[in-house]
Amino acid sequence: MKALNLRAILATSVIASLTSALIVDKNVEQLSSNENKYLKLDFASETFEKSSRLPLQKRDTYATVNISAEFYYVVQLSVGTPGQNVTLLVDTCSSDIWVTSPDNPLCDGDIFYDNVEKTAKHVVVAAAEESTVSDGDSNGLLDGEPVSTTPFESSVIYPAEGLVDCGFFGTFNPNDSSTWSTNHTDFVITYSDNSTAEGVWGQDVLSIGGLDISGVPFAVANYTNSSLGVLGIGLPGSETTYLTNSYMYDNLPMVLKKSGVIDSAAYSLLLAAYNNYTSGLLFGAVDHSKYSGSLYTIPMINIYESRGYESPVEFDVTIYGLGISSTDSNTTIATMKTPALLDSGSTAIFFPTTLLNLAAEQLNATYSEEKGLYTIPYSPANISFVFDFGGFHINLPIRELCSVSYGEPEYILNIVAHNENRIVLGEAFLARAYVVFDFENYEISMGQSSYDYAEEDIEAIISTVPGAVKVASYSNSWSSFGSITSGGDIFTISSNAGKAVVTPTQSTTRSTQSAQSTTSSTSKSNNFGYSGISYGSHLLLASAPFVLTYLL
Repeated sequence: MKALNLRAILATSVIASLTSALIVDKNVEQLSSNENKYLKLDFASETFEKSSRLPLQKRDTYATVNISAEFYYVVQLSVGTPGQNVTLLVDTCSSDIWVTSPDNPLCDGDIFYDNVEKTAKHVVVAAAEESTVSDGDSNGLLDGEPVSTTPFESSVIYPAEGLVDCGFFGTFNPNDSSTWSTNHTDFVITYSDNSTAEGVWGQDVLSIGGLDISGVPFAVANYTNSSLGVLGIGLPGSETTYLTNSYMYDNLPMVLKKSGVIDSAAYSLLLAAYNNYTSGLLFGAVDHSKYSGSLYTIPMINIYESRGYESPVEFDVTIYGLGISSTDSNTTIATMKTPALLDSGSTAIFFPTTLLNLAAEQLNATYSEEKGLYTIPYSPANISFVFDFGGFHINLPIRELCSVSYGEPEYILNIVAHNENRIVLGEAFLARAYVVFDFENYEISMGQSSYDYAEEDIEAIISTVPGAVKVASYSNSWSSFGSITSGGDIFTISSNAGKAVVTPTQSTTRSTQSAQSTTSSTSKSNNFGYSGISYGSHLLLASAPFVLTYLL
């Protein structure tokens, strides 16, 4: 196996004297605590070909071939007064918002790097004007170090002539906004692979989903080599201010709750696996039509407790085993009790090297030195990976992890090996799992995504996820790093019905409404077309100044 490259990552940022954010204009009726409240953002599609810029690309640090993402999940919103439209990458593993300034010198495209290829093809957009607001009428690990979010891991670009087309994704000029204010504190994130953002912290009005939210803290990057900024919706514990100065502010999910838009700081995420299905975010609610069977609740785990963090800072959960299911057999690859990060900012799935080798052996896959990945000598149709979360399974068709090796009768398995003792589950996995992120209870509720055309069945989250089933292994989750054991049996686990605890349905009125008209969405191709890998936003400790060497 190839050695992983080292990356030195320096991340510093400070916020001081930030005021609480307020909703200044709801464009909806007055909300009350007894109403079924939520904010719905649907994703639509865009293509990089509509822009003259070279698209986002992730340089491959494990394989010898360039593998890039076909899609990025982003949201369009308006910033300032009057509003300036920007497009931001939606990232569950970062918690801060930053936008690009038109003063960014790389907007001129006057810095050159060699061998930049145009490989990413599509970007998925959540259009704010087509969002829905309901008011009730209807381990990275480094020697155990905790780490802060690195949004560039999923959106990194390499400067070249015309590469940073700032106009395509939009910029924000604070001088043109009458409501902008800044405390003149610096925001700086720098990476050894030349991806960087530098700017200043401040606050202004954000218009998203029909709401104008004032006083939202975010940074304006006066220098960045990324084409678009980031809308971080991760846990407050991964805010750069908390990781550097133990200062925690209200990020977007918390603002929505405190402003009364939603009752609980939680959201549901669906990244659709098919072109004709809608991807999106649902703040403060769950859509029962988007999953099959039950939703199962598992605890977030705190893999950085030994470093002094009292609560989880990222969306890590426990995986108990991995198997393979086909039309005529089920095979357990390995059993374990291993952390897994749910990361919408990564198009890749990362396995510990030991686990990937075991999976490849079961698939008869061969490692390609040229490609730096495993290849499968047959079509993997009707074969799925089965992820065991300690009482329920999520199935992921292997074909959705494969790309065609042109001119050769083989399929490239786009799973990346790394030397960390945890799994990273990026967009490919999240396209098959309907996930509810509960900030207040530090829980994840998850079910198999449903692609039946069904009428929306949206129910607000008041205190816990309504109707969710707490798994039997809830109190027996990961506590320390251990080994991955070949074999075992994940397919004869006891019935969830006999052991699980069902969360009582909350005393709210279920809202069932027909799907509203939205732009058509485009997601990953399933004709062996999920060919992209970009490296996800693993959390990295931002300590000012603090330097980490990150293994990727």
